[in-house]
Amino acid sequence: MKISKEKLKRIIKEELDLLEQEQPSDDKDLKTKNEFSKKFLDLSKQVRDVKNLDTVEMQKIMNVTLSLIKLAGSKSAGPVLQQIEDIVSKKIGAPQ
Repeated sequence: MKISKEKLKRIIKEELDLLEQEQPSDDKDLKTKNEFSKKFLDLSKQVRDVKNLDTVEMQKIMNVTLSLIKLAGSKSAGPVLQQIEDIVSKKIGAPQ
């Protein structure tokens, strides 16, 4: 099968157009992840002001946080994260 130069150009252009259409969602994800990272950075600075936080508590918070981040990449993370949020809110008496 022989493809003309014009047809090949058209196919390449269509593929490039498709790639450009997909880019906005990637940019949005990147923006969201950057905002998420900035919030974590802010939280890390706020930890300095927390009174009576001992090393065992800090280690446990870090372990839970790392586990949650790893879990977040899985397909079933949403319901599990919601359950954890509900449990924590109930324990600290925060409104849901």
